[in-house]
Amino acid sequence: MSSHTTSEASLSPTESPQTLVAAARTLVSRRQFGKAIECLDHALAQRPDASEWIRLRGNVLQIVARHEEAIKDFENLIERTPSDAEAWQKLAHSRRSLGHFEEAEKAFLKAVELDPRSVDSMADLGNLYRDAGRYGEAVDWLSKAVGGAPADSGLQAMLGAALLAAGNPGGARQCLEKACQLNPYDRTALAYLYVALCQTGNRKVAASLIRPELLVRSYQRPGSTSGSGARDDLDDRLADHVRKHPALEFERAGNTTRGGAHTGNLLDQAPGPVLDLVRWIEDQVRAYLDALPMDGSHPYLAWKPGNWDIDIWGIVIRAGGYQLSHIHRDGWISGVYYAVVPESVQGDGAGDAGGCLELGRPPEAFCGTADFPTMTIRPRPGRLNLFPSYLWHRTLPYEEDQERICIAFDIRPKV
Repeated sequence: MSSHTTSEASLSPTESPQTLVAAARTLVSRRQFGKAIECLDHALAQRPDASEWIRLRGNVLQIVARHEEAIKDFENLIERTPSDAEAWQKLAHSRRSLGHFEEAEKAFLKAVELDPRSVDSMADLGNLYRDAGRYGEAVDWLSKAVGGAPADSGLQAMLGAALLAAGNPGGARQCLEKACQLNPYDRTALAYLYVALCQTGNRKVAASLIRPELLVRSYQRPGSTSGSGARDDLDDRLADHVRKHPALEFERAGNTTRGGAHTGNLLDQAPGPVLDLVRWIEDQVRAYLDALPMDGSHPYLAWKPGNWDIDIWGIVIRAGGYQLSHIHRDGWISGVYYAVVPESVQGDGAGDAGGCLELGRPPEAFCGTADFPTMTIRPRPGRLNLFPSYLWHRTLPYEEDQERICIAFDIRPKV
């Protein structure tokens, strides 16, 4: 069901730049971003003055979190055309992703100055202020963005999140219910609506959104343990592949991993043993979807994707490492498969939850005074966990000085 097949044979760097750019656009549509960047590099080597190709490469570099390189492209565009509001906005986005708050703020303000009607720039500025704890300014800017595009469910959801962080769960709930009316399938709106419902005392309605007893499922891969017959070597090959992956980066910009390393899309180039895992994962995803009942009144159960793409990446964590609470805005189903798990983390199902996957608790900025029900899943080698992409999740730090290597992914519907 996914489109993870490799592209045609690599184009020669001496192909015409137009051919290379056309190939890059096709590769982007297939989410083969590394190869797309290579094509754009070759095209721009021949035509370094092609502004729209520079912009395209900068956009793709942002997708794969290569923000230092993206900044160079957008600074190049601004040097050529200082009034390029989009380039200022994109520059600000990469600066924000690298944690350069003051520089990002200046660039966002410049983008708004150049294009006062840009709801994207206003929203980005509001989100920047929210992350910095300047909640009043965040609400002001996001309110302006919503005023410019009141039918945009995503903007309503962002404003709802800012209101939650500002301590106004009632106002947040109104915005988030509006967002869900505009788009019942908006995963960001659902995630924050769950928080707002818990904070306003509507725990029963909140629980109906996430239904962990139905929507969270675990599967054990045959061949991953000796108890299911002869143990194969796929987990070993996956772990080795992730450890040696050229895109493995410590605390990769824009990701939630702390004290660990994170790859880009493992299907982008030379996927190796990941293809074997993906084939098994897709069978489990189909079984997961087939087992879900249809319920037209529920935003997740009212529809099932028939076709999808898969984005998949590797994470390597050692003692003290963890992942912050987050959701996956672009996914429908999210999952994690464990290739290597320290003995102490596997445990016996009781006691210390270090290294475990915890579902249900949002980031601290949005918790307020509410007590959120949580579900903890202990990892095992060869275990796959599936859950809705809008369900808040994090991992807890552990102490044993051994690696925990997992493969995480999103199932993105093709509509």
